[in-house]
Amino acid sequence: MRSGTENVANIVGLSKALELYDFEIVERTNQISQIKAYFIEQLKQNKFDFEINGAIEKSLYTVLSISLPRNEKSDMLLMLLDIDGVCVSGGSACSSGAETKSHVIEALNNKDDRRTIRFSFSHYNTKIEVDNVINLLKKYI
Repeated sequence: MRSGTENVANIVGLSKALELYDFEIVERTNQISQIKAYFIEQLKQNKFDFEINGAIEKSLYTVLSISLPRNEKSDMLLMLLDIDGVCVSGGSACSSGAETKSHVIEALNNKDDRRTIRFSFSHYNTKIEVDNVINLLKKYI
């Protein structure tokens, strides 16, 4: 290591980024939590046969993992939603791309007759997007 001039521009930039993060994190957390709650409410109102994997009060506010009855429609759901521009995942993040069942999903919901699908949310998501996904689920399930 040798001495040199501190990168003042980066230090100031990092300081500003942390300031914005501190200011926006509460607002964004609330906004994302509301979108997730709205999605769950729409699933219930539309009478989907779904189960939440794990305890909702212990889950990450940006992720919703649910299971649906396993059938030929639910087995194709990830692909069908992808074709319509909706990004979702199956199983758990730690088993993405694996051929075997996720040990996380087995711990949360060990039912072979159900198919897991994972939705992720951000502060960019809107209720209109949730409504669009609900309509697609109605179409495909």
